[in-house]
Amino acid sequence: MSIDSILGTAQTGIQTGLNGIKKNAANLASKETMQGEGSPATDIVEMKMNKYQVLASGKVIETADEILGSLLDEKA
Repeated sequence: MSIDSILGTAQTGIQTGLNGIKKNAANLASKETMQGEGSPATDIVEMKMNKYQVLASGKVIETADEILGSLLDEKA
């Protein structure tokens, strides 16, 4: 697996997580939820899951950066 592939997967993970957070926030702010007709619990839990999706994908990018740095150091 190449660094480009790893970074692309991580970027997709971050984007997916951010889109999920945006959707959850919209659901929480919706008219139905504000009037007590909908349960916010599902969106709150999903928002936490999406947060960890973004954080995990960020760690993948950090790791890829460290690997690339190590490879460059060895070639130098």
